[in-house]
Amino acid sequence: MEQATISTRQFYLLVLFSTMSTSFFLLPPALIGNAKQYGWLIPLWTGIVGIGSSLLWVYLTVKFPKQNLIQICHSLLGKFMGTIAGSLIILQSLLISAWVINNLNDFMSITLLTHTNELVFGACFLVVAVYATIKGIASIARTTEFFMPILLISFVIFFLLSIKTWDWSHFTPVMPIDWNGLFFKSSSMIAFPYMDGFTLMMLFPFVKQKAVSAYLNGSILAAILLSFITFIIIGVLGVSRASHNTYPLYKMAQELEISPFLEHLEAVISIGWLVFVFIKLALNFYCAVLGMSHLFKMADRGKIAIPLSVIVSAMALDMHPNFIENIEWITHYTLLHNSIFGVMLPFLLILVYLLTPKRRT
Repeated sequence: MEQATISTRQFYLLVLFSTMSTSFFLLPPALIGNAKQYGWLIPLWTGIVGIGSSLLWVYLTVKFPKQNLIQICHSLLGKFMGTIAGSLIILQSLLISAWVINNLNDFMSITLLTHTNELVFGACFLVVAVYATIKGIASIARTTEFFMPILLISFVIFFLLSIKTWDWSHFTPVMPIDWNGLFFKSSSMIAFPYMDGFTLMMLFPFVKQKAVSAYLNGSILAAILLSFITFIIIGVLGVSRASHNTYPLYKMAQELEISPFLEHLEAVISIGWLVFVFIKLALNFYCAVLGMSHLFKMADRGKIAIPLSVIVSAMALDMHPNFIENIEWITHYTLLHNSIFGVMLPFLLILVYLLTPKRRT
């Protein structure tokens, strides 16, 4: 098993990148469509609920500080039931990996490379993800550290340049508020991106210290940034345009013209987003491989990663035939699906922990 360690700062950035990755490109149109000019409030309240639900897993990781989620399941449920629970966690990590690839395929085929076969995008990213998994978690963490300042500077410049088309009238009228759209219709955001971040707790044993605070702080900052990005999109594009664009952030970059010789900044934004996507893919794929290595006592991650990459690629191609079905899944089923892994499973494990004192050791 891998003996690498990552710093608190590295884990903090991993959580931030993973939570932000697909959400800040996919979610704003639905949020703005549901709550209109108040869509920027949704990431804040869903963040509170979603991050709060993760405290169930946090409680278990505190009680078993040297174990990952698969080992915790074995410790509390025994070999047979622990293997079943651990297999479900691994399956969820693979599903998230496939879903990330599916989102990547949609974006590339709609915007940049419309005539390229979708299999190419997923295959290219999975090859790199397999290599990163074989090299270990430290290499993924260092990659995140390397790209962080570059992405920060790029997006700050992009948002500052976008301010010139800002219009405060997009936030009027102040009243009335569509409470149904603000809360009930948008509750799926509790699950994505906050609940599916529980897989990152597989990495807690690798963090030198303060893993819990790094996880919570990274998730909180991601919620604030998602709110800020949605706020900027509303102010620049307006409610109607933002809610009817598939990728409003990409549309903003397309329309941004600094000078006649400096155009097409959407390519820069797309590259930045692809980095976010890769980090989330690499992390969830690594967690799946790590879980299987513990489950089947296999030290060679390469023998697990290569076959799994083929499975993930096939799952991604057959997951959602089009972007509309993807959004429908997020809206109607993601909360229920992710609640199984983010709430029900840790709640069951906590009950076992509290009711069976022998398991605590």
